[in-house]
Amino acid sequence: MKNTKLYLYEFDSNGFTLQDKNAGYYTSETTQYPIAKFEVENLFEEMFERNVELRVVDSLWNIYDEIQKTTLNWSMCRMRFALPRK
Repeated sequence: MKNTKLYLYEFDSNGFTLQDKNAGYYTSETTQYPIAKFEVENLFEEMFERNVELRVVDSLWNIYDEIQKTTLNWSMCRMRFALPRK
């Protein structure tokens, strides 16, 4: 994160449909073109300015196991990319 430059693209919300309310996924059936592009050079600073809480963990599996026991709406859809359990 320290050495990563992030490009943030803004799109007109017209033409997008909510696909998954829990995960916040919006999709479009038509080609969309950005109306603005922002370059974020310092991800840590940008997150802190937006009051984002960042946690660094060795493994997501404990979080995955615990969150399933709650009544929270949750999405761990990217877990297929996680390292296998130890």
